Amino acid sequence: MIDATRQLRWYSGLGLLFLAFIPVLSFTLLATDPGAADNELIPVFIGGPVNLAGAAFVIRSMTSREPAASSRMLAIGGALILLGDVLLIGIRAAIT
Repeated sequence: MIDATRQLRWYSGLGLLFLAFIPVLSFTLLATDPGAADNELIPVFIGGPVNLAGAAFVIRSMTSREPAASSRMLAIGGALILLGDVLLIGIRAAIT
């Protein structure tokens, strides 16, 4: 059976991985700046693991062969990545 949505899940997964890792990397670079305050790493410690869990779901969905399970894992991973990014930005806004 041909899976018509496999490429769509693959490219949306790559986009979600980009949205998972780039904000965490940028907030980590901001927090490790020599002039940064001590509490700048708090958003990375809270939002980073949530983004990592979401990225694990997205990677599992990209490698899955079953379309229904793959789309379900992609949706869960996307929701976790969105939550992690909101936590990163929201906690950073609350701190500063």
